[in-house]
Amino acid sequence: MARLLLSPNTLVSIGALTEALWDGVPPASAERQVQNVASQLRQAWLGAGVTEANEVVRTGRAGYSLDIDLDRIDLHVFRSLVARAAGLSDAGDPAAAAGKLREALALWRGPAFAGIDTQVIQGNALLIDEERPAAWEECMRLELQTGLHGRVVTELASLVAEFPFREQLTGLFMTALYRTGRQAAALQTYQQARARLNDELGIDPGPELQELHTRILRSDPMLLGPTAEGRAEVAAPPAGAGNAPPAPSQIPPPDGSFTGRRDALALLSEHCGEAQVLVVAGAAGMGKTSLVVEWAHRVRDRFPDGQIFLDLRGHSADSSSSADSVLEHILESLDLSPPNTSVPPEKRVALYRSAVADKKLLIVLDNAGTIDHILPAVPTGGGSQLVVTSRNSLAALHTRVAVKGVALGGLSRAESRSIITGASGASGASGASGAADGVPEGQGRGAALDRLLDLCDGMPLALRILAARMMADRSLTVEQLAAGLARDGVPLDGFSIDGDTRSVRSVLANTCATLSEDDARLFRLLAVHPGRRMRAETVAAMAAVPLPAVRRGLGNLLALHLVTKAGENHLAMHDLVQSFAAERLDAQAREDRPAEALDRLLNWYLSVAAMANGVLRPDRDAFAGRGERTESFVEQFAKDVDAITFFDQEKENLAPAIAAAVRHDIDRAVELLYHLHSYFLRTGFSSADMDAWKHCGDNASRVRDPLLRAHLHHALGGALVVTHDLDAAIGQLFLATELYEGQGEPAGAAGSRLGLGFAYELQGRYQDALAEHELALGLARTAGNITLVVHALNNSADALMALDDIEAGLERLRAGRELAQEHGLRHHEAAILSSIGALFLRQRDYPRALTHLHEGLVLMRKSGFRTAEADTLARIGHAVMGSGDAATAVEWFRKAQEVYRRNSDATGEAEMARLIGRAGG
Repeated sequence: MARLLLSPNTLVSIGALTEALWDGVPPASAERQVQNVASQLRQAWLGAGVTEANEVVRTGRAGYSLDIDLDRIDLHVFRSLVARAAGLSDAGDPAAAAGKLREALALWRGPAFAGIDTQVIQGNALLIDEERPAAWEECMRLELQTGLHGRVVTELASLVAEFPFREQLTGLFMTALYRTGRQAAALQTYQQARARLNDELGIDPGPELQELHTRILRSDPMLLGPTAEGRAEVAAPPAGAGNAPPAPSQIPPPDGSFTGRRDALALLSEHCGEAQVLVVAGAAGMGKTSLVVEWAHRVRDRFPDGQIFLDLRGHSADSSSSADSVLEHILESLDLSPPNTSVPPEKRVALYRSAVADKKLLIVLDNAGTIDHILPAVPTGGGSQLVVTSRNSLAALHTRVAVKGVALGGLSRAESRSIITGASGASGASGASGAADGVPEGQGRGAALDRLLDLCDGMPLALRILAARMMADRSLTVEQLAAGLARDGVPLDGFSIDGDTRSVRSVLANTCATLSEDDARLFRLLAVHPGRRMRAETVAAMAAVPLPAVRRGLGNLLALHLVTKAGENHLAMHDLVQSFAAERLDAQAREDRPAEALDRLLNWYLSVAAMANGVLRPDRDAFAGRGERTESFVEQFAKDVDAITFFDQEKENLAPAIAAAVRHDIDRAVELLYHLHSYFLRTGFSSADMDAWKHCGDNASRVRDPLLRAHLHHALGGALVVTHDLDAAIGQLFLATELYEGQGEPAGAAGSRLGLGFAYELQGRYQDALAEHELALGLARTAGNITLVVHALNNSADALMALDDIEAGLERLRAGRELAQEHGLRHHEAAILSSIGALFLRQRDYPRALTHLHEGLVLMRKSGFRTAEADTLARIGHAVMGSGDAATAVEWFRKAQEVYRRNSDATGEAEMARLIGRAGG
C-alpha cells in the first residue's frame, strides 16, 4: 500500500513492488505474495464497507495501480496547499499564505510511513518528512513578516529543538527573540547552534546566520520589523553586508553549434519544479550535456543562489566519482565543506539538505552511472532543482524519489542537415564544380549530403565532428567527405578530429567498458544481424543463449541506450554503434565465432519461415524431411493471418537476411525463398525485397541440385509476375518448368505453369494463358494436390472469361469454390469469390458483383491476402461506379490505392490515381 501511495494513478510494476517489500532480495514466491497482499488489501477494504475496492486497487498488465482522487491523499493535499501559499505570498498577501501553510501543516500526523522499515519506503519517507520543516520555516517567516513575533516565538523554540540543524529555523527563532526584547537569549541561541554544528558536523554556521548574529550584537534597529498592527516590510540587510561567498556559477559555456531540441528544452522547463530530479537519458553522443547546458543558461535567473555542475564520469570504468565526492563538491561550492574530514556521510547529507532547504539552486550532475551518485544530492524541497544526465535509464531512481525524464534521441533530419550545411557554407567549400574524388559523375552534393545524414542518423556528436572537419579544412567538400568515409571502409575512423580525445569510438568504448562479460559478448554478436531491427528470439538463437538470459542482457544494453526500442517486439541499433560492435567482434572473432553465429541466425529464419509456410501453403512441403529445425522461441502459428502478422513485423529484415544467406550459403538462401514465397505473394514485394530475390537469382549457377534450382526460378518468377516484370518472369518460370518436369515433379511444374499463365494474362495473351492453365490443371490432378487444382480452376476461369466463354468460366469457378470450401482453403475461396464478382461486373450485374466481391473481401482480410484485397477493392469501385455512385466509387478507389501502396505495387497505385482523377476525385 505504501509503495502504491508513492505513485498514485500509475502502474507500479511487480519488480518495483518486490523491491519495496524485500529491499531488492525477494524470495522465489515474491510475485505470488504480492498478488496475495493485493487481494488481502481489497478484502480488508470491502470488509470496511469500501464497495469500490476493486476499482481502487487495479491489476494491470505487469503490476498494480492505486486509482484514487489525489484530494483523498493527505500528502498531495499538503503539497497543493503549500503551492497555493506560495502563490499568495508572491501576490503580496503573507497573512493568507501563512494561513494556508498552517492548514497544510495541520494534516501532518507523524513521520511518513512510520513502522515500515524497508529501504525504498524509508528513503522516500525521509524526503517527504523534510517537506514539513520546510513548510514550517516558510510559515514562521511569513508570520514574522506580518508582526506576529510574540505568537511564534514559543513555536519556534519547539521547532528548533525538533530540527536542531536547520539554520533557517534557528535564525527565525533568534529574530523572534530579538523582536520580543530578548537579545541575550537570541545571542545564546546562536552560540548553542554554533557549538552543536561544530560538535556534530565539524562546521561553523553558514554566512547568513553569522550575519544575523552580527546584526543582533550591533542591536541593528532594522531587525525590529513590524508589529502585528503595523504591517511594515522587514528591511533587508544592506547590499554587500557580511562576507558571504559569491553564488557558485559553474555551468560550462554553451555549445556554439547547439541546434534544435526545441521540444526537449520545453519539457525541461515544463517539468522544472514538478519533480525532485530531472533525468536526461540517451545514448552516447546524443548531446545530453549540450542540451542541459543550453537549458541551464536559459533558466539561470530562476536559480539566484547559484548553479553547480559536476561531471561524474559514471561511464568511465576507472575514473568515475564516488557518492562522497559528489557531496563534497557541492558543499565546497556552497562554502560549507566540513573542516573535519571524518564527518560521517549521513551527517554531510544532513548538512547539505539543511543548507539548500531555503535556497534556489540548480545542481547538474553530468554522466551519472548509478543512482548511488545521485541520491545524496537530491534536494528536499524549496526552489532547488537537481538535473542528471546519463547513458543509463536510471529506472531504479523512480522507486526512491520523484523523477521526470526526458529521453533524448537523434536530431531530426532538418536539424542534422543544418549542422552539415552550416559548416560547409562557413568553410567556403562547394561541390558545384563537379564530381569529387571517388564520387561518380551524376552523384551531386545532395546525394552526398544524404549519405552523410544516413550514416550519422541524427547523432549530434557524429554530425559535429564532421562539421568540425569541414571547418578545419576549408577545401573539404561534402562530396569528398562522403566519398572518404565510404572509401575507408572503417566508418568510425572518420568520426574523430585531431586535438580532441572525444570521438564516436571513444564514447562508445567508455559505455561498453561497464558491461559484464556476457553482455559485452551479446553486444558484439549483434553486429552479425544483417538488419537494423532485431527481436530477442532472433538474438537468442544467434548467440546460443537461453531466451530469458538474452532478455536480461538486451535490457541492460537498452538501459545504456546501446540499443533502442523499435516497436513492441523489436530493438534497433544505430549504424555507428553497430560499426563499433563489428570492430569489437573482429577483435574477438576467435572466441565469438561470428560465422557460426550467422549460421544460427539463418537457421532461425529458416525455422520460422517453414512454420509460416506450413499454415500458408501446407501443400508446399519440399523440405519437410530436412530433420529437426532450430529452436525459434516463437509459438506455432495457429492461423495464416498469424504468420502474416509476424512477418509483417519482421519484413524489413527479410531482404538483408536473404542477402546474407546468398553470401553465406546459397542453398539455404533458396530454401528461405521457397518458404517465404507464399507470404510475399499475399503481401507484395518492396524494391529492397526484389533486389534481394534477383541477387539470389543471379547466383543460380552456384546451386548444384536441379530441384533446388527449380525452386529458385519458380520463386523468382512468381515475384517478377507480382511486380509486373513480365518478360523476365516468363523466362524464370520456363526454366523452373523444365527443371521440375525433368525431375518428375508434377506439383512443381503445375505451380510454374500457373505462373506462366498468369503472366500471359497480364500481357493480354489469353489463349496462351488458358493453354498453360489447362496443362497446370492436369499436372495438379496427377500430383493429387487439391490446392493447385483449385488454383488452376480459378486461373483458367479468368482466362475463359477474358475469351468471352462466360458459362465455362463460371462453371469452373463454382467447382473451384466447392473444393476450396470442402478443404478449408480460405484464401483461395476468397480469390474465387472475387473472380465471380469480376464475372458479374463484366455482365454489368452490379448487385450480384458487389455481393460476391464483399464476401471475398471479408475472407481476404481474415487471411491476410492483401494483393488480392487491393484488386477486389478496385473491382468494388468499378461496380459502384457502374451503379451510378461516382463519389462512393472514388472512396473505394482510394482504399484500393492505399493497399496497393502498402503492397509496394506502383502500377496498381498509379491506376487508382488515374481512376480517381477521371472520376473528379
